[in-house]
Amino acid sequence: MPLGKAAEYGYLSARCHVIRSQLLNAEKLEELAASRSMGEFVSALSETQYAAFITDTSREGVHKGLTGAFESQYKRLTHDLKKRHLEIFILFFHSKYALLDEKQNVTSEEIFSKIDKTYIISLEKGMKKLPSSEQRQIKKIVGSYFDLLNLYNLVKFRILYKRSVEETLSTMHPYTDKFTMEILTEFSSASDMETLSMRMKPFFDEGFEDYETFRQVLYRYHRKQLLSVWSGYPFSLSIPFSLLRLLEIEISDLRAITEGIFFGLESKEIGTMMVGG
Repeated sequence: MPLGKAAEYGYLSARCHVIRSQLLNAEKLEELAASRSMGEFVSALSETQYAAFITDTSREGVHKGLTGAFESQYKRLTHDLKKRHLEIFILFFHSKYALLDEKQNVTSEEIFSKIDKTYIISLEKGMKKLPSSEQRQIKKIVGSYFDLLNLYNLVKFRILYKRSVEETLSTMHPYTDKFTMEILTEFSSASDMETLSMRMKPFFDEGFEDYETFRQVLYRYHRKQLLSVWSGYPFSLSIPFSLLRLLEIEISDLRAITEGIFFGLESKEIGTMMVGG
């Protein structure tokens, strides 16, 4: 292992492993989802890394605290990165939200537009600025993220909205990891969840019954891809990249719990809104 690499990423790698050890497990998420009030929910977070950021028990206060928690970890994990390496982090963890904001008034038929293509091209250019040894693992993470979006769109448009195969495929992002356009075309010929589950099962090693279980299966695949980079070369930019994506998913679950409690849902109902753990 090159000493220069160890010196450059050694401290960052150690920090990442500490933060990963603080991620919430499935049991803790279930406990949080069983909270009977926002106050009880915030109290249950008192021994987690979110405690310092969530002091207001209002719905808005919790969401603001979760945003603050992510931004704090983002700064901790990217503070010492070189500018050419930092670009891909900015593109993936900040620019995509600006893209979503711009698309609030876009119709479903226009969801795949020029700005998507421009964004993906920017990601590809950003990855090329990384050391060649780092590119493969970052591409795996980014590709699995677009796999996630593509499979969501496939179920949304083909199964739920009953759109044609051609219309469904027009929503696909041209950047993938495991699920190529050829595979997506095969999946799109299914017109119900049962048939789609049978076709996807060889890729996931498990099937699904409905939209909720589909989301669970899909995110297990995505998490597996994210965690796979931790077992390889220990001093890699893919580790903080993977960790930030894992934090995004965890915070998404905490936002779902917040909304569920606010609207008075039962813990079982809240559980169907979550994907992590």
